[in-house]
Amino acid sequence: MSVREENGSAGTGRRPIGAVVASAVEGFRTLARQHLELAKIEVAEAAGVRGAGVGMMAAAAVVVMYAIGFLAAAGAAALALVWPIWAAILTVAVVMIVVALVLVAIGRRTIRKAPPPAPRTRETLKEDARWAKRQIER
Repeated sequence: MSVREENGSAGTGRRPIGAVVASAVEGFRTLARQHLELAKIEVAEAAGVRGAGVGMMAAAAVVVMYAIGFLAAAGAAALALVWPIWAAILTVAVVMIVVALVLVAIGRRTIRKAPPPAPRTRETLKEDARWAKRQIER
């Protein structure tokens, strides 16, 4: 009895089980490496977009800090002086608050528009699962 007959592949045209397993293992290793690289790229892209939104939020926080300082100065000026001085300081504070609100709105919109992390990786994982299922069914 020959080796081919013992493996059950004589005349069937099928590959030996060892070759199939080795090929599948190597394919899965390659896929895993590629998925890891794709995930890294997608996370970096999403982080960059979100970083811009966070920068706007930080700028808004700085402007609000100044506005609080001007509001405090306006309160002190209102107690100590006549209308025109504190009114001027209060006006500056209100304008700064409006600027801060605009920056917050822009920052929130930027963060919301950022793509979810790793959408292509999830899709390729699904495709790979379908491919593997077809390979096993052969």
